[in-house]
Amino acid sequence: MSSRAAPKTPATKAAPKTPAAKAAAPAIKAKAAPAKDVVPSANDIAESPAAPVAAGAEQLAEKKTRQQLTNILHINISQARCQTHLKQNLGDEEIEGEIKELRKELKAAKDAKDSEKEKATKAKIAELSKTLVRISSETPIAAAVVCDILVKELLRRGMDQAMASDRKIVEVGHYHDGDPSTMLCFPIVNKLPSFAGYDPEREEELRKERAAANKATKEAREAKKAAAEEKKGGAKAAPKAAKAEEEEVDGEGDESEHTKTTFFTYVENALKTVKKDAPYSTMRVSNRVREDLSEIVAEAIARLATLSRIVVQRVMKVRTMNADHIKAVVHMLMADEGRTEEQISEITKQIDEKLEVYHGHLKSEKDKKAAALDEEKKAEIERKKLEADLLRKKKQAELAKKRAIEAAQKAKDLTAETAKLEPVVAANLAAAKAKTEAETAAKTEETSSAVDALLQ
Repeated sequence: MSSRAAPKTPATKAAPKTPAAKAAAPAIKAKAAPAKDVVPSANDIAESPAAPVAAGAEQLAEKKTRQQLTNILHINISQARCQTHLKQNLGDEEIEGEIKELRKELKAAKDAKDSEKEKATKAKIAELSKTLVRISSETPIAAAVVCDILVKELLRRGMDQAMASDRKIVEVGHYHDGDPSTMLCFPIVNKLPSFAGYDPEREEELRKERAAANKATKEAREAKKAAAEEKKGGAKAAPKAAKAEEEEVDGEGDESEHTKTTFFTYVENALKTVKKDAPYSTMRVSNRVREDLSEIVAEAIARLATLSRIVVQRVMKVRTMNADHIKAVVHMLMADEGRTEEQISEITKQIDEKLEVYHGHLKSEKDKKAAALDEEKKAEIERKKLEADLLRKKKQAELAKKRAIEAAQKAKDLTAETAKLEPVVAANLAAAKAKTEAETAAKTEETSSAVDALLQ
């Protein structure tokens, strides 16, 4: 009893302050371990056989087994980041904000029973909603697949050109060297500002500026480390400085300056994937390449969003953008640059394959959740599903009834208009017929008179 109660006493809490207590702490901990009310730490849950924490172990295991969708799809560019950029380029936030304010006005009008204002506000919301393009869950995945393909192609091309020039570090100019138009994804990137506006002189200036800045930073860092080691009387700064220099040459500097809206990290992931291939494993890439490719990805998504919006609103006349619209834009861009159907399908097939994996993952997750539910919960979900289905069908019935009433009224109006037009049209036809007959008779008489004159 005393061993179990000891951790709760003030004396025990104060004991670790003395050297003797510090030395005895492991022993005290070991004695306290068998207590029944002790709950293992989160790190020990998976290994502990204790019954009270079984549920916690299952939850922890579930959290550990959850994977990011990029890992499930085996792509490097985040579909979530693509979705953010798609929404930004489609202007969803601005329009949704306006609609939100109008909905507040609509509620106020309903509360005030102002029917005219209510009707006018509803009309404004409907008009704004027509300009709002929604995004399906498949759309950012399709965009991410396209960007993943083009980033890897640019990296491989840059590495190939660097190796051909006997260089170990890839710079932006390397994937611009030669004839970039031979690339599969050239039709997608050829008009992007970062790619089309490539300036070798400007890139060289940037390279020199960064080299000077990196050198100054490295020297300051080494001086600071040397001063710190000198105070300690040691001489361990040299190996670390050498390592810092090696990292600087590699071009893999700090990523902290890059915000959460760029693709810098995902370009880095694509680079790691490319370097798994034997020819590229020893190649290094400058930070400038990472930045340039990050900008190219953002611009590519903007281009896909702009062109897909035209297809959605002007051609299909729908409100939701899906993967097929992205594929259609890719198809048109590539076909316009003379790419064959086989070349185009290299990209569109990958989109289809990743979407198949995505839907398989959704089904698997849904089945897991369903299997984990008890009968009562399943019955409740089924009940709610039926209620939602009933509500939806009621709305559909009301809409169909409304349309039927509108159609009946339209038919009545058309019948009345027809009744008015029929006698007018009949009179016009009769007048036209009479006129034609009179003209024919006159011509016949004239012809007959001319014949008689000739015979005489």
